[in-house]
Amino acid sequence: MLLPLVAAATLAGACWGTLLPGLVNRYAVEWPDGTPRPPWRRGCAHCGAARAGWWPSAGACPACGLRPTPGRCITVPLAAVVCGGVAAAIGATPALPAFLLLAAIAVPLALVDLKVLRLPDPLVGAGLVGGVLLLVVAAVVERDGTAPLRAGLAALACGVGYATLAILPRSQLGFGDVKLGAVLGLYLGWLGWFPVVAGVLLAPVLNLPLVIGLVIAGRAGRKTAVPYGPAMLLAAVVATVLAALR
Repeated sequence: MLLPLVAAATLAGACWGTLLPGLVNRYAVEWPDGTPRPPWRRGCAHCGAARAGWWPSAGACPACGLRPTPGRCITVPLAAVVCGGVAAAIGATPALPAFLLLAAIAVPLALVDLKVLRLPDPLVGAGLVGGVLLLVVAAVVERDGTAPLRAGLAALACGVGYATLAILPRSQLGFGDVKLGAVLGLYLGWLGWFPVVAGVLLAPVLNLPLVIGLVIAGRAGRKTAVPYGPAMLLAAVVATVLAALR
C-alpha cells in the first residue's frame, strides 16, 4: 500500500515541478531596502515582454526564447523527491494531504528565498490556511483533539520564538522567516514535540553548508544577509522523516 502511495506522490510532485519555473520567476523579485513592496513579476525576466499566468510562464518566452531559471531540470526532480519523501514518512493517514501541501510549497519557497531573500506571503499564507483546514479535517476523521491543539501551541511557540530572535541586535532573521517558522511549527506540532524541537535545532546546522558555500563563492561576507528559509524547510522535512522513524 505504501509503495503505490509514494509513487503517486512522486509523480504528482514531478508534475507540479513542471510549473514551478514560472511560479518562482513570478515571485523572485528583489525588494531593495527602503522601498515599497515591489509587484510580483508579470513579464519575462530577460526581456520584459508581457506573459500570461505563471503556469505558461514555465516555458520559453515567446519574445526572446529564453526560459526562467531555475529550469525544469532542477524543479521537477526536486519536487518529486520532496513529495515522495514526505509521503513515505507520513504514510496513508488523514494528515497526508496537509503534508503534501507543505511539500508542494516548500520547493518554490526555498528557490525564491535563495534567489532574492524573500519568502512570498501568498505561498506562506497558502501553507498556513491550507494546513489549518486540512489538519482540522484530519482531526475530525481521526477523532483526535490532542494533535490539533498541540499543532496550534507549536505554531504559537515557534512564531514567538523566531520573532524574539528576529528583533535581537544584528539578527539576520527577517519577518518572512518568522511567519514561515510559525507555519512549520503547525505541521511539526501535529506530529509531536520531538519534531518541533528537531526542526528548530536542525535549521542552523543545515544552514551552515549554504553559508560556507556562499562565502567561498564570494556571494556573502560577514555582514551579508543569507537566506534562512531553505534551511528551515529542509529541517522540517528531515524532522518529519525522523518522526516517522521513531
